[in-house]
Amino acid sequence: MVNNPLENPLIREKLDEVIFFIAINFWWVFLLFAVIFFLLSIKLFKDKALLKYKLMQFNKAFLELAKKGKVGEIEEFIIKNRSIFGLDEIALYIRRGDIFVLEVASNEGKVGIKNRLYRKDITPHTKIGNFNVYYIESVDGQALLAAFSRKELELEEIEGFLRLFLSYYTKSFLLLEEYSVSNVSNASKEVFSSMMRFQSGTETFLKFVISLLLKVEGTTGIILLNREKPNKIKVFKDPKKGKYKKRFYIRNTPYIMDIFTLQPLTKEQISEIGSFLDMAGIYFEHINENSKMVTNYIHFLRLSNRALELQSPYFKNHSKKVQIVAVEVAKNLFLDEHSIDTISLGAELHDIGMVGKIESFLDSKTINKKELDLIKYHPIVGSVIVEPISNIYNIAPIVKYHHERFDGSGYPFGLKGKDIPIHAQIVALAEYYVGMTSPRAYREAFSHEAALEDIHAQKDKLVEAQIIQAFLDASDGIRKKLEVLDAE
Repeated sequence: MVNNPLENPLIREKLDEVIFFIAINFWWVFLLFAVIFFLLSIKLFKDKALLKYKLMQFNKAFLELAKKGKVGEIEEFIIKNRSIFGLDEIALYIRRGDIFVLEVASNEGKVGIKNRLYRKDITPHTKIGNFNVYYIESVDGQALLAAFSRKELELEEIEGFLRLFLSYYTKSFLLLEEYSVSNVSNASKEVFSSMMRFQSGTETFLKFVISLLLKVEGTTGIILLNREKPNKIKVFKDPKKGKYKKRFYIRNTPYIMDIFTLQPLTKEQISEIGSFLDMAGIYFEHINENSKMVTNYIHFLRLSNRALELQSPYFKNHSKKVQIVAVEVAKNLFLDEHSIDTISLGAELHDIGMVGKIESFLDSKTINKKELDLIKYHPIVGSVIVEPISNIYNIAPIVKYHHERFDGSGYPFGLKGKDIPIHAQIVALAEYYVGMTSPRAYREAFSHEAALEDIHAQKDKLVEAQIIQAFLDASDGIRKKLEVLDAE
């Protein structure tokens, strides 16, 4: 059996001498190791504490986010809380085709945030000036976040949270669209009823129908009869001047309508009027875009709109001009074809709610409060008029909200920011520009350049900044197209 060397007295004595020598001459080494261990312990504790604090911040932030129901509030939240994720600046984009278009940015000027990003040019991490830029796409591919930081980030620490935010953001966009449709479908019957009573009296929708039919070429007057009340006869305009009479029965109602004209109605006109009158008795839901009834209804709305504009020399081609501007802006925002078609029809019929009594004071230099209130409610009246075709052409939100303003100063509801559908904002901008560059009874027309200068100063006031930028980018082409229209 081998003895333990440490049990040898001589060896133990020498070892004690060595240890004593080291302790006397190299004590600082032990102290250094102690300090390093202490610092490592503090760093480990600090890292754990910071991680715990960061997680607490994330949790607190997302609890707050869960209370946000509006797209504008959600955008404001991420901009306000960007420092939690270690970000200096941030930008949010929405996908349109293969391009991401800027929706909102924290500080567009300083960091040179682009208005558009092409999918092929996007990399996970790049450098722009003094900033590290990280691009994070939502799971569904509909939104993109550009995160700017002066320091390089451990992206895996925050990427999950940012993707969660983007999912919430894109879902809110979808819900906003659904809300807009639902909101229009449930338009206030009470408000509409009271406004239509003021504008047309009783039997509101029939009188609106009559106001349109009186504009048919050659119509001299209309007599409305009620089979349930034979003695109740209403006469509109001057039927006696007409040489020909055609009788129509309005489906699902007791009403009969005799239309007097200078010339006999053609078969096509009779078909159009018959289908149009069916709209007064049927609120149809299960039809398709090829329906003759829908085609005729839209045709009569267009005829009515053109007739409205003929009442005033100041409103010649107004709707056509708004349509041209709105479509060009929509194209420059890279909206899909269906959206562009919807905006085109919505822009053309945006003022359909003015048909009726409003026509009589369009050119007035002064109007009274009652007339002003009536004008302010024409978007509601118009939205209800186009509501029957909303399942085919969803233009009701455009008609209803085209006088709302991004800063909340518009009417009739005073909506603000992203609560206003983008299609309505586009038409609102188009009408604003056309209105400025057209003469009115109380002022001369503004020049194209003056209108551009005014609109440029109204980013996020009139409509959101990106729509105005798209308009400014397309302004030369818009001016040329309007010049061609004016020359016709």
